[in-house]
Amino acid sequence: MNSKSLFIIGFSAAVFALQSCNNSKNSDGKELSVHAEVSATDSRGKNIILPHEAMRVVVLYNALVDDVYMLQAGEKIVGIPQQVYEMEDTYRFLSKLDDRIKNKSIATPTFGGQSSNAESIVGLKPDLVLTFNTDEDNINQIENLGIPVFTFSSLNDEKILDELKNVGKLLGKQKRAEEITGYVAEEVKKMRASQTSSPKKIYYAWSKGRIMSTSGKGSLIDMAITLSGAQNACPVPVEAPNISAETMYKWNPDLIILWNSKLSDVYSLKELDALPAVKNKQVFVMSPSFPYDPHTVKFMLFAKQLRHWCMPEYTQEQLDQDVKKTFEVIYGKKGLI
Repeated sequence: MNSKSLFIIGFSAAVFALQSCNNSKNSDGKELSVHAEVSATDSRGKNIILPHEAMRVVVLYNALVDDVYMLQAGEKIVGIPQQVYEMEDTYRFLSKLDDRIKNKSIATPTFGGQSSNAESIVGLKPDLVLTFNTDEDNINQIENLGIPVFTFSSLNDEKILDELKNVGKLLGKQKRAEEITGYVAEEVKKMRASQTSSPKKIYYAWSKGRIMSTSGKGSLIDMAITLSGAQNACPVPVEAPNISAETMYKWNPDLIILWNSKLSDVYSLKELDALPAVKNKQVFVMSPSFPYDPHTVKFMLFAKQLRHWCMPEYTQEQLDQDVKKTFEVIYGKKGLI
């Protein structure tokens, strides 16, 4: 074989190898180039188009960081909220998935709270930013700088599943998103098929001791309470109503559920001393909160925890098994919890 033939064979092999590196297979087994254009519709109904799957992603909310790790695309993250490092149970868990989290080496383009620094975001050279659609000022500022933004709403179970599938398209993780959402949708279907005929009433109190702030009908928390087989004690069709102690007595919930608050935040309120749920010690804290974040597909585990508190026949052992199984599916690894 002459040198020219050897050159042609070698060149062809190199091209084939390069094409193989630049291609992946979709759920149908067909090859897709990572350099092919991708698009997805976000919570605003806006079609986000990228020239190729996102490779550098800045995430501005904790729950959305969690979503990216569920999709097994954590290596694409170049910026996260500072709170990921400050929230003990979130930091502890995500550290198991990424040494950069453990070492606190991923940049945090935030001022504190949820305020982001546009200059810092630009410096990270992202090809995609993930945030909630309520973050309008930041969204406009970032988009005006030419950086694509995909927004989430997490309004209810359907939106959470749909938004995860759509962002999966932009991250080149469509098949992975389908695996997660398919499993969660099936679990939700089973829960809805096993509802009780006499549901208990649950009052949900907001975080940081805001006991007189709750979530009304049509809210994300209302969806999770209903999914659990219970009933939201708050009958008002308002996202976040503030109420009085008198109203609490009128609603007379069977259970009070706290998020990032302490039992003493309720038991120290003299005005609630005579409330049956308080007298009967039916006040519970959703802690640690990370496994039950209702803004992610873990709304299903949030509902299962409520079911355990409402229905003793759904035992702690069953709940623990369900949490373990769900974590194996949604993170694709065993032994994480």
